[in-house]
Amino acid sequence: MPKNKGMATVTLEILQEARGKMMDRSIKKEGPSPDSLSDPSSGLNVGMNRQQTMHLTDDRRFLANKTDDPLHEAFDCKLAVHAMPRNEPLPPERLELSWAEVMAEDHVGEPVRTIYTHIPFCQSHCLFCGFYQNAYKSDAARRYVDVLLKEMAQTAAQPFVKRKPFQAVYFGGGTPTALSAQDIYRLVTGVKTLFPLANDCELTFEGRFYDFDTDKIAAALDAGVNRFSLGVQTFDTRIRKSIGRRVSGEKLVETLARIRDVGRAAIIIDLIYGLPGQTLEIWQKDIETYLDLGIDGCDLYQLNIFTGGPLDTAVEKGALPKPATLRDQADYFQRGVDLMEAAHQRRLSITHWAQNARERSLYNSFSRSRSECVPLGAGAGGWLGDRMFFLEGDLKTYTRTVEAGKKPLAMGFTSDENYLLFRDISYQIELGYCDFKSLSTRHKINLFVKIDHVVTQWEKVGLIKIDDGCLHLTRAGEFWAVNLAQILIDVLQM
Repeated sequence: MPKNKGMATVTLEILQEARGKMMDRSIKKEGPSPDSLSDPSSGLNVGMNRQQTMHLTDDRRFLANKTDDPLHEAFDCKLAVHAMPRNEPLPPERLELSWAEVMAEDHVGEPVRTIYTHIPFCQSHCLFCGFYQNAYKSDAARRYVDVLLKEMAQTAAQPFVKRKPFQAVYFGGGTPTALSAQDIYRLVTGVKTLFPLANDCELTFEGRFYDFDTDKIAAALDAGVNRFSLGVQTFDTRIRKSIGRRVSGEKLVETLARIRDVGRAAIIIDLIYGLPGQTLEIWQKDIETYLDLGIDGCDLYQLNIFTGGPLDTAVEKGALPKPATLRDQADYFQRGVDLMEAAHQRRLSITHWAQNARERSLYNSFSRSRSECVPLGAGAGGWLGDRMFFLEGDLKTYTRTVEAGKKPLAMGFTSDENYLLFRDISYQIELGYCDFKSLSTRHKINLFVKIDHVVTQWEKVGLIKIDDGCLHLTRAGEFWAVNLAQILIDVLQM
């Protein structure tokens, strides 16, 4: 996946367990060297890459540091990529039955529905990405699309799917734009043909710029894609090449302008702050380049470094300079927000910004709120009711299972009775607030009784302001938003 979202796109949004103060216990057991990025004293945003859990730490700590500088010092590390509750694994022998239950006629589900389709191929392994799966080969990719279309047909025949339309479809990876123009067209038209889609359904195609030529762009548009989410990361050509991106910044601008001028789909890009060799001046220039382009939206993401991953390894070997510390990343975050607000960008969440009304970011919004997501493709994940499912990532096993007429389930998890409360909390924090008063009424639980000692301390430190039962995040609270959401969930699950 070309972005720094984690399985986010699988993502899914992914399962979390409790988090805490410093680095993961398994890192401590291994005993990092004094110069290791995994050493807590490094000050870097480093965590473990567990593909199905995506938590960064395991230790628990709920109160912020006592500090007059909460933006930089409220916590010692980021706790998660996406805030999620701790879930119980489904026994392997229950997987198929559990899937059948959520696909049955009597599973009404939430009003909002989405589809996540995973493409597990990339032309190269970008250093910052922890989710590389398979090298792209045209024959293997074509066969994969054949099998994926079979899985789609099998899933689309289920009663739950046929009940009512889907509001958003996300093609993620991996690198969906690695596929041939013909396979892109087959894939998108397959979803449109097989699944009931809402009239205003958002169809997002994720990708990168390498080998995303005019034929592929036309195939996606002709098939019905109405939103491109493209991983720029930075327009600085030197930094791009150092992290494994092949296309120059100038070429990116040219391609984005061409798609923009066609006018048939919204264009969203990702920018990442904290990259090795990046400065605040380069970060500001990246944002200004986006603003000058006049495309539809931009996501500003923080660099996550995964222990043992290619970026971690490259830095430790001296092949790349050390990335920005977590403290420095706070400055990048603040500069980004200041620039976006000064340019009158519309803020859709802590990280998502829109330049105009074309950008709706429906899938991203729904994935954090009350919605259900049907997973399709090797390595995909989705949630239905109180259960999460991950599909088989091994291509041979995935193919064999689909050919046998079965859903290629690899694992599943079930949440406790408060799973909707946890999703409401995570969603609201992403929007910069958490209305304890209304959530307490909605879920018949007095949240202040359970969490008052924590949020009162956060307010004293300067992470939030409480007004009539609603928590409003300060700028510092926005930077630490994932920590706040995860801690609220952790405390309520205890």
